[in-house]
Amino acid sequence: MHEEYDGYDTVKEKLLVAGLDELQKYGINDFSLRRVASSCNVSCAAPYKHFKGKEAFINEIFKYINLRWEMLCEQVLLAFKGDLKKQITETCIAYIRFWIANPNFRASLMSAKKTGDAPTVRASLNSSLSDLLNRYFIQKNDKTDIEKTAYVIRSLVYGALLMLEDNELENKEETITLIRNCIENQL
Repeated sequence: MHEEYDGYDTVKEKLLVAGLDELQKYGINDFSLRRVASSCNVSCAAPYKHFKGKEAFINEIFKYINLRWEMLCEQVLLAFKGDLKKQITETCIAYIRFWIANPNFRASLMSAKKTGDAPTVRASLNSSLSDLLNRYFIQKNDKTDIEKTAYVIRSLVYGALLMLEDNELENKEETITLIRNCIENQL
């Protein structure tokens, strides 16, 4: 089959993005490599050239999402190097923006959480946040309960994200500023 350039660098990446859409529409149980291939205008054998099978393909989707998150997280940490409070706050804001900007990633997050087959971006945020909070409170020479602070901040982030998804909060810059201020108040 003739493949036109569509902005993706490789057939593998094109398949992964189509796989994200497939997960969003059909979930893991009704996931079809044949539909993914068809949506990419490639042969039904193409996914098997890049992945060992359906399960390996789905795990690669989770890895693809995590790689995108890790790259964004690194950018945030570099942009606010030397300011742990800003790194904590902006990592949380980046997480919210990441999920809002990529609605097709959310189905994958929920699926990964259920299957436990691959690490999730949520787990990555929790780990990053815990590390940043530990360094922040050590730097401040503060004996504050780090676990409690991490719990409150994660609750703010996840709660805000759910409220944004359900349109209980408007997705606008004023809302992001409110969330940012709430996170900073916990520090």
